[in-house]
Amino acid sequence: MVEEFIGKVVQLIYNDRRRKVTIRDVRVLAIKDGRMKARCFSAGAVRIFDVDNIVDVEEVRRRGTA
Repeated sequence: MVEEFIGKVVQLIYNDRRRKVTIRDVRVLAIKDGRMKARCFSAGAVRIFDVDNIVDVEEVRRRGTA
């Protein structure tokens, strides 16, 4: 599911470890063993996301691109 987004900027709807739903814009760096390594723009750091906790993911399209 998320492998197609490697190298792209996406918006995640994610259940964090406290089961709180968060929305984050990230650049997907790698997917391995059910985990996604991504640069989280709100945190300003690389974060690891459990793929099973991703509710939805959508590519962020830049303004002016088709």
